[in-house]
Amino acid sequence: MTRENRRGALALLARAIAVALALLLPVPVALANRAHGAPASTHAGVLAATTYPLSLVDDEGRAVTVAKEPRRIVSAAPSTTEIVFAVGLGDRVVGVTDFCDYPEGALAVPKIGGFKPNLEAIIGAQPDLVLAVRGFPADIIANLEAQKVPVVILNPADFAGILANVETVGKVGNAPDAAATLATSLRQRWDAVEAKAKGATVRPRVLFEIDASDPGSIMAAGPGTFIDAMLMAVGAVNAVAPVAAGLQYPSVSDEAVLGLAPELVILGDAPFGQSVEALAARPGWEVVPAVRDGRVVALSQREVDVTSRPGPRIVDGLEAVAQVVRPELFGPSDTAR
Repeated sequence: MTRENRRGALALLARAIAVALALLLPVPVALANRAHGAPASTHAGVLAATTYPLSLVDDEGRAVTVAKEPRRIVSAAPSTTEIVFAVGLGDRVVGVTDFCDYPEGALAVPKIGGFKPNLEAIIGAQPDLVLAVRGFPADIIANLEAQKVPVVILNPADFAGILANVETVGKVGNAPDAAATLATSLRQRWDAVEAKAKGATVRPRVLFEIDASDPGSIMAAGPGTFIDAMLMAVGAVNAVAPVAAGLQYPSVSDEAVLGLAPELVILGDAPFGQSVEALAARPGWEVVPAVRDGRVVALSQREVDVTSRPGPRIVDGLEAVAQVVRPELFGPSDTAR
């Protein structure tokens, strides 16, 4: 694969697997308030069972009606797959994408394709519900809806949106108690990290690298991404924000990096071939504070997944970032340095 093709593929992967990693469209106030507070119940059997037909508005503003309790679910993104399994509906999943590799139960589920889902494979799974994300082909949605298969698009804008998505999947699948309990647990864990990070007196400048197949113009996580939200939650500063110009994944030149002087570099592209040694060998980078002080961290594939997929493991990602950025507060991570 050429450098250009690989860079393009990585860029697509970053967006597809992250599932609109942090488009950060405004979240309706009522939704944000509901997600940030405790869900309606944390005790099984308290929330009312879902009644069908169920009408809802999905994250794309589409009115969707689910006629009956879904028993055969196709999940068209890693994040939606993780949500479905996490609320206890994994035994209903009859189709997932090529990228759905977690939890282990998802590995045995028939595949529907990768970036471009296979309509025939989806229809062949005989679903009564398809869960998808922004970018799911409109022609496939139209075809499925013509066959009375409801399609619900999940596109969380932020952490509150992720919690809302968990509750939506629980409601659609008639598992509201499990979803409420999970959402409460995730909210508590996120809040605990933020509270602990408030004890830090220094806010380090962190560059989170997404792709450096062209090391003279790296792709980084900019403002408006879940990664940026994690950095803020642990009391860090996104080093590329001053040159991002509103871009979620800006390309940053060598000269810009030298001027931004990041104090910590996190290699989110380490699973794709980048390394601490390769970064240190980039021309001029030896004066970057992170390189000079030995503060370059290579993430594992799992750590890349949990920091980019807007699903239940996003808090695992936050905790991993907290350990990397603030080991003095959260203890050292197992990440290879």
